Amino acid sequence: MPPSLTTVRPEDAFALVDGTIMYPRLATVDDYPLVEELHARCSSVSLASLYAARRPAPPQTEWRRAAEIPRNRVLLVTPEGRSDHVVAMASVAEVPNAPEVGDVAILVADQPPDAYQSRGLGTRLADLLAEAARNTGFGFLTIKAPWTNWRMLLIVEHLGGPALPQTPYMRNMALLGLLPNADLDVADEIELRIAL
Repeated sequence: MPPSLTTVRPEDAFALVDGTIMYPRLATVDDYPLVEELHARCSSVSLASLYAARRPAPPQTEWRRAAEIPRNRVLLVTPEGRSDHVVAMASVAEVPNAPEVGDVAILVADQPPDAYQSRGLGTRLADLLAEAARNTGFGFLTIKAPWTNWRMLLIVEHLGGPALPQTPYMRNMALLGLLPNADLDVADEIELRIAL
């Protein structure tokens, strides 16, 4: 198992754009109940963006396998004073047959009262994942997301990946199911690669 930071340390804290103090830490196998609770605080839209289908949480066997692979890193984030209340998770995982590539996934709670999207948390997590990926020897990150997931596309651009046109018009048309390009569907995924 990779070395784990099982306690929240003050020097790891960061502030969101609204001043909320957050604490990231590496997840362990024993954090599975906290991950389940996080998934329960996420909308079906957020879960579909991550898993391409609504699901309550990864099965415990999948979680154990992901947490035990030496180069994988899963970060959990809690607000100040609530170390048992996970509001976001992010991971970088080995891609089979491509040891230089780490696959990125980010999930941020979006159901009130735990609505943390659009507050800078995903971007900060992406920075932490990129640093962790470099430190464990990955040369590239890949991100798979529906092409309408504008938050993730902004994160890709922030990390130095390709900037894709995601105008408000395109987002609104996609959400309504009316796309200007007949070849695209709301659920169509794109895969983007970012050099570290």
